[in-house]
Amino acid sequence: MKYIKAIGKIKNKKENDNENKFDFGMFITLIILLCIGIVMVASASSYSALTNYENSNYFLIRQLILGVIGFIAMLIISKIDYKVYLKWGYIIYGISLALLIAVLIPGVGQTRNGATRWLGFGSLVFQPSEIMKISLVIAMSTYLSLNYKKLNNIKGYLIPFLMLVLVIGVMFLQKHLSGTIVMVVAAASILFASGIKIKAKYIVLIGLFMVAVLGVFIFMPSGDSESSEQSFRLARIVSFLNPEEDIKGGNWQAAQSLYAIGSGGIFGRGLGQSRQKYLWLPEAQNDFIFSVIGEELGLIGTVTILLLFALFIYRGYKIAITAKDMYGALIATGITSAFALQILVNIAVVTCTVPVTGMPLPFFSYGGTALFINLCAMGIVLNISRHCKKG
Repeated sequence: MKYIKAIGKIKNKKENDNENKFDFGMFITLIILLCIGIVMVASASSYSALTNYENSNYFLIRQLILGVIGFIAMLIISKIDYKVYLKWGYIIYGISLALLIAVLIPGVGQTRNGATRWLGFGSLVFQPSEIMKISLVIAMSTYLSLNYKKLNNIKGYLIPFLMLVLVIGVMFLQKHLSGTIVMVVAAASILFASGIKIKAKYIVLIGLFMVAVLGVFIFMPSGDSESSEQSFRLARIVSFLNPEEDIKGGNWQAAQSLYAIGSGGIFGRGLGQSRQKYLWLPEAQNDFIFSVIGEELGLIGTVTILLLFALFIYRGYKIAITAKDMYGALIATGITSAFALQILVNIAVVTCTVPVTGMPLPFFSYGGTALFINLCAMGIVLNISRHCKKG
């Protein structure tokens, strides 16, 4: 009898130990992506940093510092039970929405490259929209999990829809199309995963609404310039449809991106040997860093990174599928979908598959605060993986 009890205790201990271990495959993939990303920021930004700041390591140092801080934060957050966000989900959403609105207040929001989307003081600047992506996922998942009994018709989804519409409204005023698309896709993935049953007429109405919003985004006047009468988004679409025209104008970024990728060949020019980063490719360390990867590491390097991203997305959705409760499944689905969209769109842009849009490549594009927030989000996903069904 004592032997049977002892065996039972050992078995329970093993089950508890297994439950406390996060997804090691996801963790290792993250480390590899993060390390390669920091190396590529160092390479892609060196000449720009030297030219503008007289320090070739300017961007590298900032990215490395916030990358290390973010990694530590990810490990800490991975230890915090994700169910704690059930109590704070709405508050987190409210604070994030307030920060998003604060950007629109004259004298508070900061303007960079013609867009007013930042808050901060001095060198400490961040985009509230980056925080909002995660906050929206948490808030919608919180509501759907706590009110799952009300989800038998479209009315039960009214509050989540309103959460999304509020964010879209503020993002519309910021003229932040790429951020809006990410949030819409993340929200849609959560609604889909919750088992929503929606009639065809509602799908049509929602589709028409989104098309109308997209149309207004495309045709609205450019940036903060009151004198500009033409939408830069419309100009980008026109340039995309006529790739051989206006190489020195609207198609400059796309052309330089293709030159970079094409010149890399199979094995690449070698790490640090990019030519397009010498101010030919604008903001090479940001949205077009994948072009530099193609030039320096070639086809082998780009395929390797694509496979790593594919593994990253696969592990993320596997965590969502094997989560022990609806709340964990919805959060993992929303966060993974947000990352997946950014990866797909960024690579589509640099390969000229879609018109140019400001969508950064997660863990690679320069942006310390964005990297920090992304790693914090992955801390939540890793914690969910600690409570997944094994097997």
